[in-house]
Amino acid sequence: MDTKLRSFSRSSLTKFLAFLLVVAMTTAMGAILIYTYFSGINPEVLLTKDYKNSEAFSNSLSNTLWNIEGLLSGEEIGIDDGIVFFGTNEERTISHPFHITETIIKNTGSEYYTLKDGYLISNEQGNDMMVSRYSGNPSNKVIFAFSQKYLEEKQEQWDLGRDRMIPLAAMFFGSLGGIIFLVSYLIIVTGKKARDEHIHLAPIDKLFTEIILAAAIITIGSLALISGAQLRYFDYPEVWKTGFDLTSMQSLALFTISAAIAFTTGALGVVILSSARRIKKGMFIKSSLTYKIWDKAVGFLRSFFDGSRMESFPLTRKLHKRQMIFVGASFIIVLLSFPFLSMPPIFIMLVILEFVLVYWYFKFNKQTFEEINKGFDDSLEGKMKAERMKVNLITNVSHDLKTPLTSIISYVDLLKREDGLSDQAKEYVGILSDKSNRLKSIVSDLFELAKSTSGDIKLELKEINIKKLIQQTLGEMSDIIETSGIQVRTELPEEAVIITSDGNKLYRVLQNIIDNALKYSLKGTRVYVKLENNGTDAKVTVINTSAYEMSFTEEEILQRFYRGDEARSGEGSGLGLSIAESFTRNLGGRLKVVIDGDQFKVIMEFPL
Repeated sequence: MDTKLRSFSRSSLTKFLAFLLVVAMTTAMGAILIYTYFSGINPEVLLTKDYKNSEAFSNSLSNTLWNIEGLLSGEEIGIDDGIVFFGTNEERTISHPFHITETIIKNTGSEYYTLKDGYLISNEQGNDMMVSRYSGNPSNKVIFAFSQKYLEEKQEQWDLGRDRMIPLAAMFFGSLGGIIFLVSYLIIVTGKKARDEHIHLAPIDKLFTEIILAAAIITIGSLALISGAQLRYFDYPEVWKTGFDLTSMQSLALFTISAAIAFTTGALGVVILSSARRIKKGMFIKSSLTYKIWDKAVGFLRSFFDGSRMESFPLTRKLHKRQMIFVGASFIIVLLSFPFLSMPPIFIMLVILEFVLVYWYFKFNKQTFEEINKGFDDSLEGKMKAERMKVNLITNVSHDLKTPLTSIISYVDLLKREDGLSDQAKEYVGILSDKSNRLKSIVSDLFELAKSTSGDIKLELKEINIKKLIQQTLGEMSDIIETSGIQVRTELPEEAVIITSDGNKLYRVLQNIIDNALKYSLKGTRVYVKLENNGTDAKVTVINTSAYEMSFTEEEILQRFYRGDEARSGEGSGLGLSIAESFTRNLGGRLKVVIDGDQFKVIMEFPL
C-alpha cells in the first residue's frame, strides 16, 4: 500500500495535475482580487458587521468635515443630501438644508458631530466622544449629522457588499490554503521518483542560481508592470456602472489566466521547485556562479601558498616550498633593513644574511633541477624501452607463429585433396582452412603494424599517379566488391594527381580502407571514393553508410584491435584502420576518421 501511494504521489502525472491545480487556484485568486478592486466593495465588510463601527465610516466623517470646510473657504463641493450640516467662520455661514441651524441639529435627538478644542467630537447618546484629531482652521465652527435614511442606505450597501464578499473570501482563502498544500506537496516530491530515493535534477537546475533568480525577478517584475497597465486600462467607473462588453470581459479573463500561468511558472516552477531540488541535493549555494568564482579564487590562492596544486609532483612541490621560504625570509630581511640603516654593523649583517639566503636558494634549487632532469630522462628511457619491448614482442610472436601456421595451412590443404572423406569431414576441413587463413592474415597484419609503428619499415618512394592507383585497387578488388553486393561510386579528376609515395604501401592503405567500407556498409547502399586536388594536397575520401549504430569516437576506431561492430559478427581483426593510419603517417600523409550520423568517412591527405 505504501509503495502504491509513493508511486502515485511521485508520478509525473500527479505532479503535473497538482501544478495545473495551483495555476487554476492562482487564477481564481487573481480574478477575486480584480473583481474586488473594480467593484468598489470595501474588504473591511468581512471584519466589521456594522457600518458605523467601521474604518470606512470614520473616513466618511473626516471627508464630510473637509468638504464642509472647503465650502466655508469658498470652494464648490457637492455633499450628499443625507448629510445635515451648519458651518460658520469670520467670512461666511453655510447650512444644508438652508434653514438648518446649530440649535436645530443639536435638538433633533440624533447623533451629531462638532469641533471642540482641536478635536472632532461625537455626541452619541448625550456623551461627548472624541472621533479624531482636528487639524483644520481653528476659526471654523462646524456641526453636522447624518439622516437616519442615509445611514440605513449605507448599512444596506454595507450588508450587500458583505453578502457578496463572504463567499468570495471563502473561495479566496480556500484557494490560498489549497495552493499552500499543493506547493508543499510539490516541494516534498520534486526531484524524487517512485522507486528511487535519490534526488534527480531537472535540466533547468544546471543553470547558475543567479540566472534562475534573475529570470524569475524579470518575469515577475514584467508581469507586475503589465498588470498595472492592464488595470489602469480597465479602470473606468462608467464601465462598471454600465457593465463590460464581451470583448472587454474576454480580454480581462485572458489577461488574468495568462498572468496566473506566468506567475506560477516563474515563481513556483522555476524558483521554488528548482531551489527545493538544489537544497535537497545540497548544492543550492554551490550551484551559484558567485560560489564557483569564490571557490576557484580561494582554491587557487590556497594552492599557491601551500603547494597543493603540485601534490603529484614532489620535486616541483619542494621547489615551490623553497621558493615561498626564500620570498618570505627575503621580505622580512628587507623590512628589518630599514630601521637599521643608521646602524651599519647590523645593516651589513642583514645584507650578508640575504646573500647566504640567496646562495642556499640557488644551490638547493640546482640539486632539485638535476633530480627533475634525471627523472625526465629515466621516464623517457622507460617509455622507449617499454615501446621497444612491445614492438619486439609482437614481432617475435608474429614471426614465431608463421612457421607452425604455414605447416597447419599446408596439412589442411593436403587433407582437402584426400579422397574418401565424408561430407562432414570435408565441412570441418573447410572451416579449418578458412580459420587458419584468417589467423595467418591477422599475424601478418600484426607483423606489419609492429614494423610500421616502430619506424622499422623500408619505403621505396617515387612519383606515382594516385588516380591510377585508386583505379587499379578497385579493379583488383572487383571480385570482392561484386561478392559484397555493395556498389562503389568514384569521383576522380580528369587530370593525373602526382604525389611522392611508396606504391605498394599506399596500395595496402587503400585496400584496407575500401575493404573495411565493404564489410560494414548497410546492404543496398553505396560506397563513394573521391579524389580531390586542392592545390597543395591530394585528398582521398572514402564514404560508406554503416550497417549498425556507431557508438564509438573517431579516436577509438583507430586504436589497435578496436571493433566498431560490438557484436563482432564480422571477419575483421580490428587492425585494418590502425595499419592504414600507421602506413599513411610513415608515407608523410595524414589520415583521419569523421563520423556524421550513420556516415563513416575516412579522409587521407598527401602532399603533391
